[in-house]
Amino acid sequence: MSIVVGVAPGQDNTSAVELGVVLARSYSRSLTLVSVSSTAWPPNRDKIDQEFQSYIRTVAEASLEEVRPLVPDDISTDYVVHAARSSRRGLLEVCRRVGAYRLVVGSAADGRDGRITLGSVTNGLLHSAELPVVLAPMGFRAEAGAKLKRITAAYSGSTTSAELILGAAFVSQETGVPFRIASFAPRSRVLSAASIGLNAEAGIVDEWTKVVRRDTDEILCSIDQLHINPGETEVAIGTGPNWAAALESIGWEHPEVMMLGSSGLGTLKRVSLGSHAMRILQNSPVPVVVVPRRAKAGYMSQARDRTDLGGEG
Repeated sequence: MSIVVGVAPGQDNTSAVELGVVLARSYSRSLTLVSVSSTAWPPNRDKIDQEFQSYIRTVAEASLEEVRPLVPDDISTDYVVHAARSSRRGLLEVCRRVGAYRLVVGSAADGRDGRITLGSVTNGLLHSAELPVVLAPMGFRAEAGAKLKRITAAYSGSTTSAELILGAAFVSQETGVPFRIASFAPRSRVLSAASIGLNAEAGIVDEWTKVVRRDTDEILCSIDQLHINPGETEVAIGTGPNWAAALESIGWEHPEVMMLGSSGLGTLKRVSLGSHAMRILQNSPVPVVVVPRRAKAGYMSQARDRTDLGGEG
């Protein structure tokens, strides 16, 4: 299974490629760099269309040549130009063909430095992908030989986010990357949910923090019962006047990724981000792995199999 990285013709793909390299090294996977040769109509025998198709392919090939120097010799890498009606469709077709483990894409070209901004292609992928999609913040860079220093799973209190924590624990155990659980409580969100005034703010946030810690303790007990051993697990609670401050407050390693689950309102097996998840994504200072339902269901299946085998394997 490969780490697939989307290489967009005519854009700076450094962040996506460098993140793909980090993930490939951390997960012991190969790398597949894909540039989609996309046109608005299928090729036909008309000479003009053939010439245009040739031009589009040349541009796609050039984009792959531009990023070759970013890939170190220790990473097994394939370079693929794939023809498709759209970039989104082309990337997903290649992911299915190679059995991708992760799909990595960069932020929109007009995004903020150090943050994730969705463009038309990335937004489309988040609503149609059936595998985890990794979003690189604008300007992401990694030192030579870097591996992930930590995986953080975002917990919102829902059943689906509890399943995400299980998935993150699996990944941590498989890769040896440290793991933590994080939940975020910007004061505006907590006060709105509780329908109270500012004078009761501190008490409500403290109570909410206790509930999250109680819930995550129960989840960690479940992980132990399923014979999953991600190592010592930290629980972090991020608070602040807004989403950006709440995320920054817990501190981050570099490089680190945050796993974020799809909303319970999403279509079956696919990614759909709720309003809270979208705010976390847009304010995250680290790359975000958006995990669709199908992937979380796979983690649960592995957990059941592990329990049936008595914790072996």
